[in-house]
Amino acid sequence: MKEIEEIASIIHNRPLGLGLCESVAWGLGCSFIHIKGKSVWDVFKRSLDEAIRDIEEHPRGKLFRRLIEYGPGNPDEPEALTSDGEGILSDPECGKCVQFIFSHMVNRFKGELAELLAIEPCLKLVRQLEDEGVLPGGVHIYFGDMVHERRRVKVTRGEGGTRWGNFTKGADGLIAEHIPGQEVNHKNKLNIHGVIEVKSMAVSKKKVLEQIDRHISRLEGGVKLGEEIWGGNHVNFSNKLRIIVVPSVWKLSREWRSVKSGRGRKIVLAEPSEPPIQTQVKQLGADTWRIKLAWSEEVLNQAAYEMTFWYMSQVGKKVYAAKSLPKGWEYMTCEEAGYNAIKMMLYYMPLRYLGERQERLAIKLYNVYSFGYPLGADSKDMLWPKDFPDNNGNENGCDAM
Repeated sequence: MKEIEEIASIIHNRPLGLGLCESVAWGLGCSFIHIKGKSVWDVFKRSLDEAIRDIEEHPRGKLFRRLIEYGPGNPDEPEALTSDGEGILSDPECGKCVQFIFSHMVNRFKGELAELLAIEPCLKLVRQLEDEGVLPGGVHIYFGDMVHERRRVKVTRGEGGTRWGNFTKGADGLIAEHIPGQEVNHKNKLNIHGVIEVKSMAVSKKKVLEQIDRHISRLEGGVKLGEEIWGGNHVNFSNKLRIIVVPSVWKLSREWRSVKSGRGRKIVLAEPSEPPIQTQVKQLGADTWRIKLAWSEEVLNQAAYEMTFWYMSQVGKKVYAAKSLPKGWEYMTCEEAGYNAIKMMLYYMPLRYLGERQERLAIKLYNVYSFGYPLGADSKDMLWPKDFPDNNGNENGCDAM
């Protein structure tokens, strides 16, 4: 499938790309599942664009773009506490940018992947619950940005009651039933049967259930599903089923080998593989189910880093399409120059005056980008080619592959 290759070119994991395609295809093949997009690639691209839009609209989005174009100061230069806000980043700005990449960008991409992988097992579970009579036939499942809930507006003392504001992103998934109005032109009712919450990392059951309960509470103010809006007085709760989706915990292979290349040696990591386990479903209580994805948190982490680096390269590509390539880079395409610029910026970042935590994050980011997630994720110190000698003790440099 062309879609698998297109997705794999971004996440650098073909088996995971296949898993994403299969999950999305299940959703597209069912009329009662609502997701944005008409094809597998369309759904993935919309998900990717949604994450990118969120990144670019974030207050620190400009800071990130400056990192790609101008980078941090030279390691030999003294500490820089301020900047002009347009060019080279100050050291405090470098720290904020590192935190933004870790706390927002990587997690944003990881969350999108987990939500796409959740489509197939959620569909199968809902069908099973219909067969068992837990759910009525004909319910609809809405995923991702198809679901919007109103935010609560803080009221001043003495006002009383609850005020509802604009619609914002809601639950990761919603199980609902459309009930026709009893009178001509009467607005349909919406019966809510369950809420789906998808996590891309380990989170306590208590915390997730509290988050689901907050969604249920906000649904009392109404809900927007796609382009259709139901006011709070048209939303009922027939059931309050809770479905939690989490990744597995198996680890990626740390195996690597060193091979000769045109410019020394390259580190070749183990090829991505199919999950060693199957997706598991477990009932945790009378109205609560947990779906444990076959794919692990480490696989999602690795793919999210690849998506982050891919996005960085696209930003760099735009930068070098509008300006001359640096001296010595003339043989590169704009995209290759973007990748090279990122690697250079990330090399300099840990050498600046950062806080202890920020320096640790910067080192991890450089290690993962330069040597791959399996080798870079565990090291607290900056890695170098000499840390991965070839079998013959050759001292030539190594590049991750």
